[in-house]
Amino acid sequence: MAVVTAAPSPLPVSAPQSKLACWPQDRAAGEQDAPHYDYCLLPYTPRATTPSDLMSVNVLRWSWEAHGVLAEGEALLQRLRTALGPNQVVWGIKQRAHQPDATSWELYFYRRPHNPPNYTLARIAELFAPMSVEGVLADHWRWLMFSVEFDVQQLRGTRPCTSNVYIESSGLSYKLRAGQPPDLENHYLFRDPLTGIDDILARLQVSVHATPDPLALARLLPPQWMRCHHVCVANKRFADAVYWSRVDMHQLEFFLQRHAWPETLRDNIHDHRQQFQHLNWDIGVDFQRAADDQNFMFIKSGLYGSC
Repeated sequence: MAVVTAAPSPLPVSAPQSKLACWPQDRAAGEQDAPHYDYCLLPYTPRATTPSDLMSVNVLRWSWEAHGVLAEGEALLQRLRTALGPNQVVWGIKQRAHQPDATSWELYFYRRPHNPPNYTLARIAELFAPMSVEGVLADHWRWLMFSVEFDVQQLRGTRPCTSNVYIESSGLSYKLRAGQPPDLENHYLFRDPLTGIDDILARLQVSVHATPDPLALARLLPPQWMRCHHVCVANKRFADAVYWSRVDMHQLEFFLQRHAWPETLRDNIHDHRQQFQHLNWDIGVDFQRAADDQNFMFIKSGLYGSC
């Protein structure tokens, strides 16, 4: 049976850059603490809690607002939260380097113990309507997660969205398109930043997109982000990537500034930093070999949360 949970009533908090009322942190009646989940939809203990805490999904809403698709995005969130309940969805904002308008979004749906029993791609595709979602999960696939990726036009329903499936215990993900076989997308490796640093370095040292010299590795693993829960290295079709899970507000703001995220979004986050202090954030960058074949460039960065 579906859990019916409406979106939270807006909290009257706003930044000069946005007049959008923020969504307060989900809490059950009479509860001081709420469940918190990282981008793997695994629970963590919040850093601190106050009555004015805000949900991380406000950042996603600000991003939609900036691109003129807030109504479409919020309607999608309302459908998902009403049908599935809270703490069921991981969201991601993908920002192309030096292209403030080249933004896309992705929603991730994990197979976790607290998920509803009808948690399937077909069911989620129904909730995305009137958006169209391509892809079918074969019955015999042992999947851990699937996701739906979209840009402004897809959120408006003018083009179908593609989906991705992440196979359990493999580190592999595949792109799913209508009428086509699964297309290998990523190969992930998660490690503890302390005990697994040798594996992390070894993976980066053989990347075809970066040289193995110390300066390149220092750019890929800034010390400011190594105080985190896990580091993930991913090999992709046209790039490689590094992700850091459960970073704090200071680390997040450094990340957004370093990768030149839109100033309005950075200002909104900074102005609400006290109400986001309880959260852990997840961040990542894609890098690609440069034209001179001697260097690499960052081509995309991502910010993740849950709702």
